[in-house]
Amino acid sequence: MKLTQAKVRCILRQNRKGVATKEIARDMKVSQRRVQQIIKSYRESGREPLLGEHIGRPCKPYDENEAGIVRAAHARYRFGARMLEHVIRKQYKVCISHIVFRISLYNIVNYIKLPVKLDVSINF
Repeated sequence: MKLTQAKVRCILRQNRKGVATKEIARDMKVSQRRVQQIIKSYRESGREPLLGEHIGRPCKPYDENEAGIVRAAHARYRFGARMLEHVIRKQYKVCISHIVFRISLYNIVNYIKLPVKLDVSINF
């Protein structure tokens, strides 16, 4: 189940009462390790841990150099994102992290039209 701020408060409240982390985890339907992480975060910062968006590793910004490589590889080979991953790694000796997503992003930003299959229905 998804962990909400209300559940985090409940975890911290139960921990203050002295309930074991194993029991808290079972009641909240999360792992025992996650309960321990929440408690540790609370002890270190003195505040409830934040949940939700904008948490975690930040996204890598758009890089014009990588976009140029993707444009050149696509112009030469006319492959989709998954095949371009291998071409770029072998031919250009560049590893773009999360390549399928980033190549698709570069294709969209640069308005490269990838081949699209059209569903044509004929009415009689």
